[in-house]
Amino acid sequence: MSGPAPDPAASAAEPAPRARRVLASGHLHPAVLVLKLVDALRQAALPLVIAFVAKASALAIAVAVLALVGLVFAIARYVSFRYELDADELVTREGILQRQERRIPVDRIQDLSFESTLLRRMLGLVVVSVETASGQGAEARLDSLGRREGAMLREVLLRLRDPAQPGEATRASPAAGGRILERTALGELVLLGLTSNRAGAILVAVVGFFEFADELGVGAAIGGSVGASLERLSAFGAPIVALFLVGIAILVFVLGAVLSIAARLLRWGDFELSLRGDVLGRRHGWITRRAQSLPKRRIQRVLLEANPLRRLVDRVVLRADSAGADANEQDASRSARDVMVPLCASRRAERLVPELLDGLATARPVWRRVSSRLILRLSAEGLVAGSIAAALLFPRFGWPAMLLLLLPVFTFGWATLAWHNLGFARLPGHVAFRWGVLSRTRAFVPLRKLQGVTLVAGPIDRLFGLARITVYVAGGSPTRLGHLPREEARALRDAVVAEAEALDFVW
Repeated sequence: MSGPAPDPAASAAEPAPRARRVLASGHLHPAVLVLKLVDALRQAALPLVIAFVAKASALAIAVAVLALVGLVFAIARYVSFRYELDADELVTREGILQRQERRIPVDRIQDLSFESTLLRRMLGLVVVSVETASGQGAEARLDSLGRREGAMLREVLLRLRDPAQPGEATRASPAAGGRILERTALGELVLLGLTSNRAGAILVAVVGFFEFADELGVGAAIGGSVGASLERLSAFGAPIVALFLVGIAILVFVLGAVLSIAARLLRWGDFELSLRGDVLGRRHGWITRRAQSLPKRRIQRVLLEANPLRRLVDRVVLRADSAGADANEQDASRSARDVMVPLCASRRAERLVPELLDGLATARPVWRRVSSRLILRLSAEGLVAGSIAAALLFPRFGWPAMLLLLLPVFTFGWATLAWHNLGFARLPGHVAFRWGVLSRTRAFVPLRKLQGVTLVAGPIDRLFGLARITVYVAGGSPTRLGHLPREEARALRDAVVAEAEALDFVW
């Protein structure tokens, strides 16, 4: 007895399974074993020397066994690791006893970075890191591919994320195949080092040296020698001692500047920012070469930052937060993943901002200042704080404590500077904020990326009729601006939300 005949119409309605077309595939380069061997020898060198000096054969055997185990794991990963890329996802597989498979959708790939140390460059290797909007670092790390395989993977991913061809480019970048937006000159990197505070690094190094010397049992001898030298120097009189201290301070400053400049040159040397279709490309580094790519549509916020020293030479750092970027500004600053241009002239950076944000016509808007009641509020807070501190300290320090009553004068000056610098601007499809007194920051937020706007008014804010507005996007820290008149803050919030609702949200 036969069953019912299949319905031809139903069979025709069922879509045929899509054939998976692999666009790029490969495995780790054999030279990765040489790299792992060098790493194992480097890590085992010091323990083996200690074991040899101490004649501890057990320690030497343990170190050798650990190094051998590490090499076995490296060989296992080399044998088992494989990646495949099709039009929809990047797949990585590895493991012998325990197989691991990771699938990353192509449209979720946020940033693609390439890194090659000096040794890797000599071996023809490159590390490829694939990051998504999770903000948890690299989703997949392909360490280490051959240089040719890495370049091929990069090209295929770029074509998948942006099918447009870069034929409209006016100046072609040999590395990125796109239009060059910025090249940072050597002089700019020297300025970057000079305007970065590195004197503290010298102090930390000196303190660390004395602590290490103390652990070795020679700290007391070194301290005694330094004390004896200072005692002999004091015999020459106060002017010589003062001159010696000034010389030490200058030496610390010069060493800090030299170290800072050297670090910036090594990290940002040969910097280039290019645009290929909709994808921004960065490459930099003299010893360790790094390259990153970032689609423009992923950018959530663009910032122009200038510390006091950079303001003196009219220079700024250009940053761009993307979805999944570090929510903590200090972490973002340390990782430098968000740096689009390490340093350039302020006017040049303003011309680059519209290149990063589609629909933004200018980065020089007409700024609207916050309320002048900011000056009254901060002056009043300074008066109250100074009066309380003077009253508490007068019984112990006497009349010198009354100098704290001058605190309102300083807060008045500080508040006046803040009032001149704090502000906001409405731009088509964007909202901009600026803040800072000694340091200055300007932020441009595309409303297509808006995820939330809050209005906060604390007790003191309400007393002076003020409020603070905060704009949230998917990447970076929230953008805040305080000391706005309460009604103006409400109007700004409503206008920003209404315009954002009229736009199509883009992740």
